[in-house]
Amino acid sequence: MSKNKFALLAVAATLPAWGQTVDQLTPHNVSLSAVTYEGRKAVRLTETGPVENGAAYAIVKNVSFRDGTIEAELAGKPAAGAPPEARGFIGIAFRLAGNKYEYIYLRPTNGRADDQVRRNHSVQYGSFPDYDFARMRQESPEKYESYVDLQPGVWTKIRIEVEGRTARLYVHDAEQPCLIVNDLKLEPREGAMALWIGPGTEAYFSDLKVTAKTEAKIYFDRAHGEFDPPEEMQGIGSRLSYTLETAKGEITPESLKGSRLVYLRAPNGTFQQPEKAAIVQFVKDGGSLLLVLDEEQRQSLAKTGVNDIIAPFGMKLTGDTPQIDNVGAIAKAGEINHADREIPYDGGRAVIGGTPFAWQLDRQGKPGQPYAAWAKVGSGGRVVVMAEGMASLFLGEPGAVRLQVNKTNPDRTKWWGKDSAAYMEEVFAWLLAR
Repeated sequence: MSKNKFALLAVAATLPAWGQTVDQLTPHNVSLSAVTYEGRKAVRLTETGPVENGAAYAIVKNVSFRDGTIEAELAGKPAAGAPPEARGFIGIAFRLAGNKYEYIYLRPTNGRADDQVRRNHSVQYGSFPDYDFARMRQESPEKYESYVDLQPGVWTKIRIEVEGRTARLYVHDAEQPCLIVNDLKLEPREGAMALWIGPGTEAYFSDLKVTAKTEAKIYFDRAHGEFDPPEEMQGIGSRLSYTLETAKGEITPESLKGSRLVYLRAPNGTFQQPEKAAIVQFVKDGGSLLLVLDEEQRQSLAKTGVNDIIAPFGMKLTGDTPQIDNVGAIAKAGEINHADREIPYDGGRAVIGGTPFAWQLDRQGKPGQPYAAWAKVGSGGRVVVMAEGMASLFLGEPGAVRLQVNKTNPDRTKWWGKDSAAYMEEVFAWLLAR
């Protein structure tokens, strides 16, 4: 990432990468200037005049933040002519929307004060406008502030981790937080982020980095005869931070906007040409596709036309291959899976093209025809094709025996392949990764 002369901010993860200057800050009751302070290129903030506590900050443009990590180098000290109660208040405001925001800040002059009570008030959490330090201290003494070693005017590295109602403050690259807040006062929401100062402060900010954690959206198609998503996908979603959107309408470029992954699980209806084109373009533009197709009696290649969707990525599904009851499949550790995974397979197809990563087993238990393959597109798009549907239904159980079927009641067959859940979670993680 390139930085210009007065670079301040690098935005990582799902946010675009760019260099931050004073021109990319929106001041609110503060004066901004680009300076070099104690060997660092920085942005200097001071109040424009007498300002209400909590009303002096600079919003970072084009950053939306709900959960994630904020890192920065800060240096705060009382400004010239500041009153005796000035502490060099300096910090970060986040989830700013309307006239409300959460914030965590430092009191640098308290860090090495001779008064232990003042030392105990070195860092502070607040929620503007309803929960300032005075109310917090009165209603919940010591809960929202704590000690950490600080010096006024000295560069101090901080890291704030935010998730849901919880925030943690780390200072000086410490492994453990010096402040933990488990009950942020505002409802979690997307909002702006700002460089924050308190009354009578001369503040410097440098090397700001925002890593926003956003939920990826999976477009789960239900418009072509597919069943509802398996319940297990909800649990995986909570771990991988994705939301599942069940869609029953025509697939169009507009309907796919905002999605990270299109999931076509066992379709048996016909995809129209504009729908095929929309999915192909979605992948070419950097999206991901997961296609699962079972054997011909359940999903017809000719009727669905799904090979037209995956052909541009060098992949193709075959017709049915000879069935071997409860034969199973193996996914090998590599690009997608962290370890070898035993997964169920009982009649299906093969995948031609792409990079195979899972294979149907033969009668001797050795890898045979490719059952699943992946492909990458230069723009960042990713494709996974599976030629049988049992793993996507999270079937398979420990203790099952390969090649054995309950002939009297096939529905009570114990399907071999105990790792469907781990296998599918790793497939989703790979497809959603960016």
